[in-house]
Amino acid sequence: MLLYLVFLTTYDNNVTIFDNYLAFNGNYDITEDIGISFVAGGTSRSRNFELQGVSSTGQIAFGVLKHFNFENQTPIQFSQKRNIIGVFGEAAIDYKNYAYLTLSGRNDWVSNLPTENNSLFYPSVSGSFIPTQAIEGLKSDSGKGLNYLKLRAGLGQSAGFPEGYPTINTVNQSTQNNGGAFGPITLNSISGFRANPDLKPELLSEIEFGFDARLFDNRIDVSFSYFNRTTKDLIVTKPLAPSSGYTSTQANVGKVEGSGVEIDLGLDIIKNDGNGLNWNSRVNFTTNEQIVTEQDDDQIIYAGSTAAFLGGNAAIRGEQLGVIVGTRIKRDANGNLLIGTNGSYLSESNTILADGRSVTPIIGNPNPDYVMNFNNTLTYKNFTVGFQINHTKGGDIAITTIATLLGRGLINGDRNKTFILPGILEATGETNTLQINNSQYYFSNLLFGPKELTIYDASVLRYKRYL
Repeated sequence: MLLYLVFLTTYDNNVTIFDNYLAFNGNYDITEDIGISFVAGGTSRSRNFELQGVSSTGQIAFGVLKHFNFENQTPIQFSQKRNIIGVFGEAAIDYKNYAYLTLSGRNDWVSNLPTENNSLFYPSVSGSFIPTQAIEGLKSDSGKGLNYLKLRAGLGQSAGFPEGYPTINTVNQSTQNNGGAFGPITLNSISGFRANPDLKPELLSEIEFGFDARLFDNRIDVSFSYFNRTTKDLIVTKPLAPSSGYTSTQANVGKVEGSGVEIDLGLDIIKNDGNGLNWNSRVNFTTNEQIVTEQDDDQIIYAGSTAAFLGGNAAIRGEQLGVIVGTRIKRDANGNLLIGTNGSYLSESNTILADGRSVTPIIGNPNPDYVMNFNNTLTYKNFTVGFQINHTKGGDIAITTIATLLGRGLINGDRNKTFILPGILEATGETNTLQINNSQYYFSNLLFGPKELTIYDASVLRYKRYL
């Protein structure tokens, strides 16, 4: 008898978005030196997601992938809708075309949070000053020195709202189940997602200082920005212990604070008017670090629910947001790697931080040290060619593909060696001298050993050319 373990699932996704915007604006000269412009209005955005399809099991005739060729058909239907309504206002004041002040504010209401948490107001203020316009003689008359200088500062806020229906429990319905003598029956089951009626919008606040400058007939331009960013009530989806009766929930993790720098430098290496040859180069450099500063739980693993094997991203107070956690090589009090009696690494899934908190071990940090882009554009008449080099320095990646290829001997042809793992024997405290074969090294340690062994440096250098 042949048994066909084939299933067929087909479905359609449809997204409908209604985006409406209404605003009134105007500008006036209050005095000869002072002008003001304003805009005020409102927006509404509705997003409706519909999924419909069929899932079939029990193939009758091999090779015919049509739903009529399966014994059991189960309908698939899922819908999700969210509305956001907002009102906003902005006023910009300028003085003699060299001093500017902008004030703005916005309030949003979202449909998928309870009334007490569904509204958030976030204001912002920014100002700028152009010394080359205000101070006579600062700007180079010949154009060979400073052509333009702008100083700027701003304090702004924005909001983030959850998707789906995170504050209510939902029910899964399965129709036409086999009820035996009673015929088809309908089954209802509670979703594995636990509702969180206390979920709030996340609020991002940022203060920024910087300047923009152009020099030497505008052939060199440079921008510099320093920013300090705070995210309060960051929303994450975190897994739950199966003993709770649920698998996941959405929660606010607390507070994340950090700062960063962005520098942009442009240079016209060759500059000609009209249809001559022009060559522009630009370098952009960004670095940013975000630290979890407030949190109720010791640890929230919000991606990769089985962190011990797959690795997961976590929020841990005092650490960068998104650090990778999972099983690691067991260590003694001095940090030495511990080896078992079989010559393989020992594994641990729990570690104690300096302040006494018990967490899944941190085995990597996906956040890069910096990101840098180098762009070049050459134009001649109507012909343009360019290339871009991107360099991401640092950061870690958790990946099982490489470990699988190594462990199963697909990318390493030299499998005849034996190995002695660096570390000390837990049983004796002496330096490890136990020899293991290649199968135990690649398969038992790299592939199915501590997750720490599948963490790799995520630094990357990319090249892109375009015409």
